[in-house]
Amino acid sequence: MTSRQDRTGAGSLGARLPWAALFVAAALLSACGNGDEDNGKDTDSAVADSTGGADGVVDGTGGDDGGASDGGGTTVDGGVTDTGGGGDSVLTTRSLRFVEDMQGVWGSGPDDIWWVGSKGTVLHYNGSVLAPRKSGTEKDLFAVWGRGPKDVWFAGDSVLLHWNGLKMVDRTPDDLGDVVLRAVHAPADKSTVLIGGDDGVILRVLESGSIMKEKSNSALKIREIRAINAGNVWAIGDKGQALRLSGGTWSSVPLPKANADLHGLALSPGGRLYTVGVDGYVAATEGKLWEASLTNDPKSRDLFGVWAISEKEAWAVGKDGALIHHLGTKWNLTDIDGTYMKTRTFRSVWGIADGDDTFAFAVGDGGAGIRFSGATDKWLDFRAETTAHLNAVTPLPDGRMVIAGDGGLLLEAKDDTSRFVDLGVAVTGTNLRGVAPDGAKGFWAVGESGVTVHVDAAGTPTVHVTQGGQRLSGVALVGKDVVAVGNGGTALRWDGKVWQSETTGVQFNLSAIAAHGDTAWAVGEFGTVVKRDKDGKWTKEASGESFNLHRVVAWADGAVAVGDNGLVLAREGGKWTKVFESPGLFLYGVTRRGDGTVVAVGWKGTLVVGSGKDWKAVDSGLPNVLLDVGAVGKSAVVVGHKGGIYQVAEAL
Repeated sequence: MTSRQDRTGAGSLGARLPWAALFVAAALLSACGNGDEDNGKDTDSAVADSTGGADGVVDGTGGDDGGASDGGGTTVDGGVTDTGGGGDSVLTTRSLRFVEDMQGVWGSGPDDIWWVGSKGTVLHYNGSVLAPRKSGTEKDLFAVWGRGPKDVWFAGDSVLLHWNGLKMVDRTPDDLGDVVLRAVHAPADKSTVLIGGDDGVILRVLESGSIMKEKSNSALKIREIRAINAGNVWAIGDKGQALRLSGGTWSSVPLPKANADLHGLALSPGGRLYTVGVDGYVAATEGKLWEASLTNDPKSRDLFGVWAISEKEAWAVGKDGALIHHLGTKWNLTDIDGTYMKTRTFRSVWGIADGDDTFAFAVGDGGAGIRFSGATDKWLDFRAETTAHLNAVTPLPDGRMVIAGDGGLLLEAKDDTSRFVDLGVAVTGTNLRGVAPDGAKGFWAVGESGVTVHVDAAGTPTVHVTQGGQRLSGVALVGKDVVAVGNGGTALRWDGKVWQSETTGVQFNLSAIAAHGDTAWAVGEFGTVVKRDKDGKWTKEASGESFNLHRVVAWADGAVAVGDNGLVLAREGGKWTKVFESPGLFLYGVTRRGDGTVVAVGWKGTLVVGSGKDWKAVDSGLPNVLLDVGAVGKSAVVVGHKGGIYQVAEAL
């Protein structure tokens, strides 16, 4: 995990004194559901090349629910107010933990893995962060498979979706009706994609992208499908029945000792097929006869998914934590090594076999997930949640909210109350630190190693790397200029093609920049403040402080900067003045709401609010580190460590 010494300072908070409540409860925001945007039914557009993967794995969970209530009483500057017990909450947790039932999992590699489930849920794992993607549907999704990171298919309840590397496209055939699609697979040569569903429906997606329906000669409810090659395909489903495509014709094949539904089907690298089903049924074939086996599970639990490592090794998962390992000639019951998922029901399992680098994921009900490592030969808990640190948040002029975080994560919500989804911008090995509008319905994000990302109004991302490669921590629209700041006093201006260097006159690291009109202020280490005028000239301003400053906000006739030691500096009449300080408190983010109230956030869930000379601190009751806050009118969204997203109560 990347060092975060600039944003994880510790220390005791000031004395906690009672104080009249500043906030009323915000309406509880649902953590479920997807955006209701209509993708429309169209053909896939061209996909721009981009880099993939990310580093900086962050373990842990999202913020815990916490509440603070009316306390009543007085306030002392520098003290942290205790909001008492019971009553209205200061921050409402907007969880990025997912509780939907997960039905399918597939990936093109360790940094490109997809989960799908109920209510149109689509999650993507980039090797570091598991985050939600916009699916454009609330229909249940049952299966996912692809021919590469820019060619992924999703099947569900009368819906067929395609990720083309840039966006999700609805490819549901017009004549599909209300048929449920439950299975997707592409053969090893990636020449085609096969999709199976209820009533014996089989669809074939050709290399050209066109979709044709095949005559299966069956009304079987197809639950899984596997193609050895384009002309040799197996599908399994109800009542122990299988379908086989051979010589261009589909035919029904009853499996031995199978009289109940089959659910899972897997193909080994050498061509051996495994299938599993109800009452612990397992069978395998190498292309001729199917042979049934015993699982040695005394409970004979239903099995729903199977993954084939080789011709002699496979894993099956199922009901109530069933985990069965096939090695050699026998299936043996084994245990999940984690603590949270031991009794969860798993619906699908997928992985890639590569010696010690072998890995796999199994997903199931209620957001259940486990991960297998070939190096340890163990299955461990892997919760369906976003655990990356979220470093910056900003509103866009059209009301959207954008978040930048570790592992190249960029999240967007259509407004301040909607669910955030991952934009899918691949930024290799990069933690993003700052984000700002571009003035044309798009935005910029900046981060480690001089990486900058521009997302235009159409949602198309472009990744740039600055020549110096310095860490960039802040970005802002200054008049018509986009300006970024970072380590070593770096300031860069985007000229439409490349980033041009500007001289700030300081060598200390700059952590943030904020602008009003064509004037901007950047802040950084040791109380550094520099002003950029309309001509692009930088001049240093005296802050009177030596503590590190982490964030700044500016408006027509003022600005506020926040930093270590609970420091709040206000700029009026061309001078910076300390208006609040609390030893041991660290403030990392600040915004100004529509009513003129400034809200700062920081260490251990603390908020500092105020205007003019009246400033007070509030303990939200949440222990999480808060890194930034963005406001739309009187509404404000806070982000922080381990996927933490919170809503600030609207009224002061």
